[in-house]
Amino acid sequence: MCIQPNDNWQWHYDAQDDRLMLDLSDRMIFATEYKGRQLVPCSFTTQPFCVDDAALYYQLMDKAAELDWSTPHQVQLVLNAIAVSRFYKPLMPQSWFFHEQQAHVIPEMGSLVWMDTAHGRGEFMVIEAGDQASVCLNLTDELVLTNSKTLPRFAVIKVMNNRMQARVRAQTQYREVG
Repeated sequence: MCIQPNDNWQWHYDAQDDRLMLDLSDRMIFATEYKGRQLVPCSFTTQPFCVDDAALYYQLMDKAAELDWSTPHQVQLVLNAIAVSRFYKPLMPQSWFFHEQQAHVIPEMGSLVWMDTAHGRGEFMVIEAGDQASVCLNLTDELVLTNSKTLPRFAVIKVMNNRMQARVRAQTQYREVG
């Protein structure tokens, strides 16, 4: 069962927890992964979950369905992605952590991509696609960037598009029976 956006949802910043929150109902609040220092000034006042947020919710849920994640984890991903899209401070690219790729990807909002570091491969969702660089949300648990730096799941990083590889879905093969 997937939760559905409604007119009562509200974004607000919780100073006590230092987190951007989304009030879903009187009894349910979603805490994003993002602290006050990462957010633009408008995130410190209550904001409605607007029509654009709802449209993005459904668009990204379609993309998240390609992941082998439970529905609650897909919702968590999508709500964090919307929070980043709407309230995260602009970033400078940090492409040096990732290997350049031969085949260049032209990412779109919600694209699922791979990027390789010297220590492994990470899976990302593109949150803001640019001509040269894109803002991405890490989907991998504790991706190792260097010997002393890791990128936790749902952390945000801006990377040059030439570091991305298209994520290829496994093809389901059907055969005719009978």
